[in-house]
Amino acid sequence: ICHGNKGDGQGNLVKREKILGVPSYADPGRNITVGSTYHVIYYGLNAMGSYANQLNETERWQVSEYVMKLKEDLTQ
Repeated sequence: ICHGNKGDGQGNLVKREKILGVPSYADPGRNITVGSTYHVIYYGLNAMGSYANQLNETERWQVSEYVMKLKEDLTQ
């Protein structure tokens, strides 16, 4: 809903201008790794809150791996 289906930072909330400044996973200024993604999902970062209560450990790792796939797709 924030980062978009492709991870390009153009999710529904961004398009409706409810949230601004959501980064694309392909942003070269961001060193996104599977571990850093897990950390952000667990603890939150800036405007993104923690998802630790919504996702169990396995699900958090699955989402982290999915983010890495989206990042790879965007940079090809």
